[in-house]
Amino acid sequence: MDRARERNMRVPERHRSRKLDICVSVVILGIFIGSTLLAYTAFAFPTIKHSTLQQVVFLFRHGDRTPTETYPKDPYINYAWPNGWGALTKKGMLQLYTVGQWIRHEYGVTIGNKFESATTIIRSSYADRCIMSAQALLASCFKPSPEDMFLPGLAWTPVPVHSIPRNLDKLITVKAPCPRLEEALKQAYLDEAKRSSAKMAEYYKELTEHTGKNISTITDVEFLYNTLEIEEQHGLQLPEWTQKFYNNEMRKIAARSLAIFTNSTIQKRLLGGPLLKEILSHMEEIRTDPKPKRSYFYSAHDITIVNVLRTMGFTDELLKPDYGATLIFELHLVNNNNLEVKALYLNNTETRIAHPLEIPNCVTPCLLQHLKQVWRKVIPNDWDAECKI
Repeated sequence: MDRARERNMRVPERHRSRKLDICVSVVILGIFIGSTLLAYTAFAFPTIKHSTLQQVVFLFRHGDRTPTETYPKDPYINYAWPNGWGALTKKGMLQLYTVGQWIRHEYGVTIGNKFESATTIIRSSYADRCIMSAQALLASCFKPSPEDMFLPGLAWTPVPVHSIPRNLDKLITVKAPCPRLEEALKQAYLDEAKRSSAKMAEYYKELTEHTGKNISTITDVEFLYNTLEIEEQHGLQLPEWTQKFYNNEMRKIAARSLAIFTNSTIQKRLLGGPLLKEILSHMEEIRTDPKPKRSYFYSAHDITIVNVLRTMGFTDELLKPDYGATLIFELHLVNNNNLEVKALYLNNTETRIAHPLEIPNCVTPCLLQHLKQVWRKVIPNDWDAECKI
């Protein structure tokens, strides 16, 4: 009887053991299926994306820098900034190195495993910080495999960066002489002064007193904001008066200063238009060139990105790009052998997801031939001729 009772007691234990084995198996199977689906999601999408991607263009802002100027009453006016004024910092180098890693991960299939001049071109502003930012990005974007290293242990390969002298630049900074553009910019500042002079008069007056510098335009405010922002980000305690002024309102004024350069159609045509025209010509190579390039890189400034975005039609919001912010143009081959253009924006170097942009006035899918029509009013035919008054 005791043995029978013992057998009866063991039966539930065996059942519990089987149930436990089944539960463990179900959990393991669930983990396996979940991992498989996650892997599919992670790897299938890039495969699908790159199966249609024909070309990609990157326009990025340089990394963290030192101030380009200061003001007479700045308590840090004699601060010894590493490498002087307007220089790329070590933090800035790392920021763009990070962007290069992101590009490598997202677009490695398209741009190739190693740099080849036949498939990739890099252009930069004349500024040292832009050239160095491009080099930092390229160091991680085109990191050589051990067999490609020219010096064992040095995981770096030289990549050419083509810069444009300041006084000849008609593409990135657009500092080449252009009388018609200068006239348009003067008019834009006059219009801005008429709209805001009464409202801004006291604001300008107080800032002039605090800084010891004549602050009379929104561009003066922008330069001041940039200096304060850099000093704060580099751990310097700002003067007490900045608690009233260094805020979101000042940042919006700085963003308005960037926007003023592309207020009119002629400004868009002469400032943002040249770069958009070149990007369109790159895309057309897919049809006309038997061996078109796969990727283009442009190392530039915040104003370059703002000029291009506003010329594209993004004029409803004020923009002030962060260090390393990247505007991306993808060219896809879609149904019926059509070419579709997609635009994305990477906000900064801490972001891992580029946000899709819906190009204004270009219906989805935004085909290349349609986009050329959408931008026809802001693309210059002959920049030099149109610059004449």
